Amino acid sequence: MKASLHNRLGIGKSTFTLIAIASVVGVMSFTNPDNNTYVNYAAERLTSEIQNAICQGPQLPQGQLWEAISKLTANTCKSGLATGVNFQKNNIKDFIATSTERQNFVVFSLNSKKPHTSARSGSVEINCA
Repeated sequence: MKASLHNRLGIGKSTFTLIAIASVVGVMSFTNPDNNTYVNYAAERLTSEIQNAICQGPQLPQGQLWEAISKLTANTCKSGLATGVNFQKNNIKDFIATSTERQNFVVFSLNSKKPHTSARSGSVEINCA
């Protein structure tokens, strides 16, 4: 019968488990992206979602001609929107960077929307004519 790996290496079960956990933690901390990588990813994902939401092909009758027209309008929309988005790419990245809060736990990170705060928070304004 074959001996298990930790028996063949001459180490105890708890030591083998500790080495395995340390290896997983090491890989996770190495692959945890930094804030700039997250902002770039989120900006790409946001622009892709915007393009898909805005540039859905129109609901046209069935048929080869109508399908070609639908694809053409969707592709034209996406390329036009992509040009506009490229001009605003830095603004999109700035928006994401300033509106997200990062909690880095070394092996993983949580990125969440910052709570909205304003100077008028908690105040009520009543205008009477």
